[in-house]
Amino acid sequence: MDDEVFVFDDIINLNYQTRIKELLVGEGSFNNRDLPWYFLLDITHSEELEGQGRCAFVHNFADQKKGIVSSFHPLFLKLIKNSCKKIKVKKVNILQGKTLFEFPKSKVLNIPDDPHINSNEKHFSMIYYVSDSDGDTIIYNEKEKSKSYTIKKRISPKQGRVVLFDGQLFHTEQEPKNYKRCIVNYDLVDLSVDPHI
Repeated sequence: MDDEVFVFDDIINLNYQTRIKELLVGEGSFNNRDLPWYFLLDITHSEELEGQGRCAFVHNFADQKKGIVSSFHPLFLKLIKNSCKKIKVKKVNILQGKTLFEFPKSKVLNIPDDPHINSNEKHFSMIYYVSDSDGDTIIYNEKEKSKSYTIKKRISPKQGRVVLFDGQLFHTEQEPKNYKRCIVNYDLVDLSVDPHI
């Protein structure tokens, strides 16, 4: 998947879309449990980035070191399978996975979040949009940290849409101004490409 970006609408049927949406931004449950959200003061802060003070709620499904860490992860297996099938990937290893929920902000910086990659390991990223929103995802051409980035593709959040892209491409998002923004994000290794894993 070197340097490639794929966007597919209605990757899953409407009933499945609604089930995910109700769990993450509504009043739904999974196995009779409500999903717990955890507040992050700054989603842009990392070991490499200073951060921009952008808060959000997050729930981790899988961790690169610990593996699957959430009993809610099974709900997203069919989403991962359907997405991989579209790009002819038959088997993957999950590096990490999470859902991110941001509220619209009255004062929004007119700049995107700092460009980043999620892992140095060769992988591809899957971003699923839970509902229609603003706050585009921006994928850049660059695979190394740069003083300036050139846009490869800009994707607007739309319920049922998934974007799959080379995880080594730097990418970012814009803050939502008008609507709640909720995504599901998994970083995946194609085992047919990397069979040693």
